[in-house]
Amino acid sequence: MEKLKALYEAVLSGDAAASRSITEQALSAGTDPVRLVNDYMVPAMDEVGRRFEACEYFVPELLISARAMKASLELIRPLLAARGAQPLARVAIGTVKGDLHDIGKNLVAAMLEGGGLKSLTWESTSPRNNSLPPSTRRTPTSLPCPPSSPPPCPP
Repeated sequence: MEKLKALYEAVLSGDAAASRSITEQALSAGTDPVRLVNDYMVPAMDEVGRRFEACEYFVPELLISARAMKASLELIRPLLAARGAQPLARVAIGTVKGDLHDIGKNLVAAMLEGGGLKSLTWESTSPRNNSLPPSTRRTPTSLPCPPSSPPPCPP
């Protein structure tokens, strides 16, 4: 149990190597991968979000924590697929070429996957073409339209 709390801390602090290592050890010990996601990784990202909203964390911290979670999800995803687990929904999310929001798109995609959704990401090859590519047109169940920037922190 104490070792699993370290997974929460690794994701929260953005330590991808520790997150991956703890996940490997937990899976080797027979820990349910769904438990790792639901009890430790998602709550850690919830706390990251809370800290972001409180202006205690900023975009770099969000990205670093998302990278740590993604390191663990790379180990967990094949195990869930082998069980026949289906995503709760498919979400298409993308940007047009050169859009500065590519970082945010990748962050949102990582968090969606951590929450049990399948993200279909793309970047358009044209700065003016923002249509869905053929590979994602039939499969998404949601298409988010994010605001152009997050709300500013209070002074």
